[in-house]
Amino acid sequence: MWASWQDRVRGEVVTVLLSRLVSMAAGVVFVLLTARHLGPAGRGEITLAFTLAWGTTSLANLGTPTSGRIRLLNSDNSIGVNDVLSLTLVLIPLQIVLSATSVLAISQTSINLDWRFSLIVVALSVATMTFSSVVMVMYGLRRYRTVLVAELSVALVEVSVITGLLVSGRLTTVTAVATMTLGLAVGAIGMVRWLGVPHRSKNNAVAGKWRMLIAEGLSPLIGAVSHFLALRLGRLVLAVTVGAHSLGLLTVALAIPEALRVLPKAFGQVLADRGRSGIDSVRIAHRHIRLFLLGYGMVLLAALVVGSFLIPVVFGQGFRAAREVFAVVMAAEFLFGIHLARHALLVGFGRIVSIGVPQAVGAVVMVVLVLVMIPAWGIQGAAWASLLGYAALAGTSTVWTNRELRRIEA
Repeated sequence: MWASWQDRVRGEVVTVLLSRLVSMAAGVVFVLLTARHLGPAGRGEITLAFTLAWGTTSLANLGTPTSGRIRLLNSDNSIGVNDVLSLTLVLIPLQIVLSATSVLAISQTSINLDWRFSLIVVALSVATMTFSSVVMVMYGLRRYRTVLVAELSVALVEVSVITGLLVSGRLTTVTAVATMTLGLAVGAIGMVRWLGVPHRSKNNAVAGKWRMLIAEGLSPLIGAVSHFLALRLGRLVLAVTVGAHSLGLLTVALAIPEALRVLPKAFGQVLADRGRSGIDSVRIAHRHIRLFLLGYGMVLLAALVVGSFLIPVVFGQGFRAAREVFAVVMAAEFLFGIHLARHALLVGFGRIVSIGVPQAVGAVVMVVLVLVMIPAWGIQGAAWASLLGYAALAGTSTVWTNRELRRIEA
């Protein structure tokens, strides 16, 4: 039985990990080519576009991808795939309004964004929301191989197009963001075709299901927005107060630790899905988390040693200053890995209403640190704010998750 359990988990973890690794590899190639060709300022603008897309997605989806995924994992419920996908379509206009408003606000107050760049950022936001929502549906069905195929499609499109643009001399910030949009659109369309085109029900039952998904998505929404604030607010503040050049340097310093983040995400994804499906127990999940964090720490340590030498060689001498904060962001990444592991336990075994609490607390701490430290110390302030903020997030997640699990076991 133990060997059978290991085989099943290993297969699912490997499949999810492969999906994350494909996305990571494509992201690294994308960052490398755009950074070397467009420099810190250009790389900073692309990061700003990506940050706005994820920030507006966190708000516009109302937490329904997570509530929908949890509902789909529980086979004895009345909510189906079509209910989740149709709600995503209904929420897309809200995403358009939020992203357009955000771009306009930044253009009017700090960074003057070209109108073509602004339009493509809105398109990227819609593609990001659609792709991420469909992926969560697939995870709810535990169709990990389908997600892997979709990630391969996205990677193939992005790498081939960006290479072609570079060779032809047409690589700009606008065409780079357009490439990201195209890749996500191709991946989303492929998965939707596999699921079937969502349609709206002719009766009023679907409205009740939407209300249920939105109500249950409230805590995940708070968690997603808090997650964005903890991870991405510093980049916005850095871009607005210091400039796109510093944001570009920070992005390169974060390239390696954020690439390695696929490891705790993949592990936590499968752990949460198996827990919510009733396959694994809390005790077994705890045991594997401890072993995983030990191995993950060793991987980050090795990456710190190697990455310190590779940053100026791979990305160019213009990014040499990124090494000054590299050790700090690597330490911060390990703390964030602890949070991801605890969050996986909470999603897998805890109540839906409790999922967003640790992230909300951590986000408050991070917002205060970011607003105080970045204007005063620039990129150094951003790195240390991440370290201190992630420490607060990891501690809160550990305490809160243990509290929730004790309540369930009582």
